[in-house]
Parts: sequence; C-alpha cells; structure tokens
Amino acid sequence: MTIPWDKLEIPDHMRAILDPSVPESVRLSSARGALPGCSLEATVAAMYVLACDPEAEVRDAAIESLRSFPGIERAVNQRTHPKVLELLVKIRPDPTLDEAILHVRAANDRTAMTIAERADARLCEIIADNHTRLLITPSLGIALHQNPDCPDGTLERALAFLRMSEELPDLPAERPTTRMHSAYAASVASAPPPPPPVFDLEAEIAAALEGRQSPMLEAKQKLKMFDLDSVGGPISGFSFDFKDDDDEFSLDLMDEDAEHNDEARVSIEKKIRAMPTGKKIKLAFLGNKEVRNILIRDRSKMVASAVVKAGRLTDSEVLSHAGNRNLYPEILREIAANKEWIRKYPVQVALVNNPRTPISLTVGLVSRLHIKDLGSLSRNKNVSSTLAGMALKMIKEKSSE
Repeated sequence: MTIPWDKLEIPDHMRAILDPSVPESVRLSSARGALPGCSLEATVAAMYVLACDPEAEVRDAAIESLRSFPGIERAVNQRTHPKVLELLVKIRPDPTLDEAILHVRAANDRTAMTIAERADARLCEIIADNHTRLLITPSLGIALHQNPDCPDGTLERALAFLRMSEELPDLPAERPTTRMHSAYAASVASAPPPPPPVFDLEAEIAAALEGRQSPMLEAKQKLKMFDLDSVGGPISGFSFDFKDDDDEFSLDLMDEDAEHNDEARVSIEKKIRAMPTGKKIKLAFLGNKEVRNILIRDRSKMVASAVVKAGRLTDSEVLSHAGNRNLYPEILREIAANKEWIRKYPVQVALVNNPRTPISLTVGLVSRLHIKDLGSLSRNKNVSSTLAGMALKMIKEKSSE
C-alpha cells in the first residue's frame, strides 16, 4: 500500500519512523505518542498511517491515541485527508469535532452521512444551513429525515433547498419516532473496551472438570468486538487505506500538467455539463486549470464561487478573471475580498475597468491608480459615468500635486 506522504502533509523527518519497514518497536512507540516536535495536524496524520500498520498492536495503539488526543478538532482543516476525517468520525462521536469536520469541503460522503445520522438538533441546524455541503452530498436529506433528533422545521428547510436545487433524493415513506439523544449515543459508541481477561487457574480446572468452555477463551471471544480486524465495534465498515473520493474524477480533470487540445477541452466540457451541482462544487476544489476556467463561468453562482474559494487560482488566472466581463459580480467581489490578490496592482486595474465589478468596490480602487491608468479609465465607455468622472477628477488632483 502506497502512503501519500505529501497529501497527508507529513514532514520528511517523520516518514522514516512511520514506514512499515522500520522495526515494530519504533512504530509502536510512535503510535503511543512518541512524536516530539510535531504539529497536531502532522501527529494526527501520522497516527492514521500507523492505524493502517500491518501489526495489530501498532494499529490498536494508534487508534487509542487518536481517541484520547485532547482538542483534536484543532487539527482539522481544509487540507486534512478525507480518510483521516472519516476515521475520526468513526472513533470519536463528538459534536464539536463533527461540526469542525462538516466545514471541510473535502470530507467524503460517508463522513458527512455518519455525522448527520447521529447529529443532535443544533448540529442538524448547521447541516441544514450548509448549502454547499447539501449540494455535495444530497443524500444528507435522507440522513436528516431518518434522524429522530432532527426537528421537523429544520428537516423541511434542508429538503426545500434540495428540492429547489433539483437535488432532492428519494426519501423513505416514514420517519423514525424513537429518540435517543446523540450525547447518549456518543457515550455508548465511545465507551472503552473492557479490561483484558485475567487467567484464573482454579476456574480453568473447574471448567475442564465440568465440561464447560474455558473462561479465558470465553472472555477473549467477547473481546473480539473491540478488535480492529473484526466486523463489529465502533469502526465497523471502515476501510483502512488511502483511497478517497478524488478517485471518482478522471485524470484529464485532475492533472495540473495535462495539455489539452480543442478536442480534449470539448470532452471536458461535456463531462462537467453532465455533473450535478454538488459534484461540480467538489471538482472546483480538485480540478486542474482547464476545469477551473470552465467552472468559474458556470451558471450556478455556488459553483463559480467555489473555484475562487478553493484558493488554487494562479496569479495569471486571477488577473484574467478580474477582467472577465462574463463573470457574476459576486465572483468579482470574491476576488476583491482576497487580500493577497487585491494587493496586486494589475488586478486592481482589471477590476476597475471591468463593468461587471460592483461600483461599491471600484470607487475605493480608483484612488490607487496611476495617472496613465486613470486616463484609460476616464475614456472607458463601458464603465459608469460616475467612475469615469472620478478618474478625471483624480487626474486633475494628481497633476496639480
């Protein structure tokens, strides 16, 4: 199994002690928390690697470390690997952690569904108001519908949005009525396993004489429910690997270095056109330059906005989009709101000269322009007369100075 070190953001100095080829004693020590000088994010990612270790003792120790880390929600961010998030949700049913993970756009559908199925009323409200997540995972409507702790009004609000977006899934005929508060459910799911069985020689002899099963063997069988390799337990159904939902997108959509001819571009456009809104939003955070150029012009403002919010645009892309008259004003507003981008003078000039840029933004940028660019702006027939007039006034003021 290949470990995606870079994607997990595990630094080079840690990789040497996590690889399955190093002695088990070293890996076991690391799984128990012996990783000095590491950030919380890197430590959590390292524990996931060790949770995939071939040795059961190392896996168990890594899982226990992940269960006991205080304030682990602080390690969750937009770069956290989807499989790390999925495991945390499986082994730590905690509303604070669940809320942090819900805001990570790369969290896979299984993770989001697990959270929605056990969410309390407050967390259900957060899910219902998170339109981006609802579009990425429309099946959350089903999870909320089947969650008895989800208030009727909250459910209807989430379903109404999915219905309006034409993403409403088929719902079961009835809602469950039995309620078990999520806090109680969490305490049940996260209850620690019983202590290992103690060998009792007299009890073993008595059982043998009476023809009964060995008490030690019986106790070990009961403990199997806590074995990571067993079917049951709090991580039932979890696959310990590094495969995430990025695999659903083909290489021509993901490879940043791919060269696209006209035929390839048409093929990409057809693929994207056939995608539902939620999948487009997800692709906005993962796709290459060609994909971003298509998605930023999407008729859905949420899709176009996701391209800007993903933070993957290059300087040349930002400059091109700042001057694009076919984009929604809201997208230009998003570009202007990015402090790093708006500091660049060419971006300021492009936004001011773009008639689609909201005038509330351009008015504040005019005073930053050089006289040459103010002259061009004053002659720009596409911008508002108010803006052109301001440019003329600024030329006079700067010339007198």
